[in-house]
Amino acid sequence: MNLRRPYASATLARRLAAALEADQPADLRWRVRGAELRFEFSAVTPESARATADDLLACLSAAERTAGAIPAPRNGSGRPRRGAR
Repeated sequence: MNLRRPYASATLARRLAAALEADQPADLRWRVRGAELRFEFSAVTPESARATADDLLACLSAAERTAGAIPAPRNGSGRPRRGAR
């Protein structure tokens, strides 16, 4: 499976890739191309592919919020959702 995620700058893409490095499973590879972060992984079953994608997206989302690349989720009042940073 291949996933691509564009960012505002190559610097931000490199920072996010570095943040994900500690949790990199053996079957997941990524690279930075310009301002784009590209992911590639394979799985034996659709279920394991989904689990890998879910884990990747959760980690990426946390790294993006920490880096200020995306705003923290908000509730209906405009305040950050409980547990969101």
